[in-house]
Amino acid sequence: MLKFLYITDLHGDIPKYEKAYKACKEHDVKILHLGADLLPKGGGILHEQKRFINGYLKEFYRKCTEDGIQVLAFFGNDDLYTRKKYFRKYASLLDEAPVIIDGYTFSAYPYVLDYPFGLKSACKRDREGWKCPEPYLGRPIDVGDKGFEEITDIDSYFKAKGTIENDLKALKGGPKAVVAIHCPPEGVNLDVCQDGRRVGSKAVYDFIEREQPLCVLSGHIHESPECSGEWKATIGKTLVIQPGQYQISDLSYVIVEIENDIKVNAFKCSC
Repeated sequence: MLKFLYITDLHGDIPKYEKAYKACKEHDVKILHLGADLLPKGGGILHEQKRFINGYLKEFYRKCTEDGIQVLAFFGNDDLYTRKKYFRKYASLLDEAPVIIDGYTFSAYPYVLDYPFGLKSACKRDREGWKCPEPYLGRPIDVGDKGFEEITDIDSYFKAKGTIENDLKALKGGPKAVVAIHCPPEGVNLDVCQDGRRVGSKAVYDFIEREQPLCVLSGHIHESPECSGEWKATIGKTLVIQPGQYQISDLSYVIVEIENDIKVNAFKCSC
């Protein structure tokens, strides 16, 4: 049996990282899967994310490695991609290089649907002809080597980046695949915002339906499990998990157990 602990959307919350480490010890878990949005956000984000990667997160990886805990991770929509170069000095990212454990391939896809908020680094359009259905809150921006840059032609910007639908054609599924896709699929109640909006991806749903990975790990919409009352769903033979991360102090996580390629047990916990 292959067992791992999955959490997502920690956003640099050190007490929650510490709770995740302790949960691995308590459940005797040797694989800690960190879903996307690893790093702090807010004021001074360029400096703070670099500091967090070079400081606390590096030490966290060292501590886990010393205790025999393998950490899997990838960046999300609030993790600045210009900070990847610091992270790569001591760890790898699942969206850049899949990892095989006991015959199962762990991979990741970080991009999310375009949304009203300004930072577009990890946003793409769902498919050709799709556009964000809501008006932007402020000016769209990206991050380059010199810092934040305003996007003056949003249509050209997204055309150059391609679509989620097209990207997912290159992602592999099947009964030996555990795929982390930060943006949840539409239509299965894992994408429900606090105000009732549903913001999941049709392209992600279509990928799951077509490729049938063993398990898909989602996140992004922190409050969805609280709002919909659901944290997992099935699409064909695929189990889709979205633990959320809504509580300020409590950590939401899922213990996943894989037996014989076809049976997946998942237990949602908090601490």
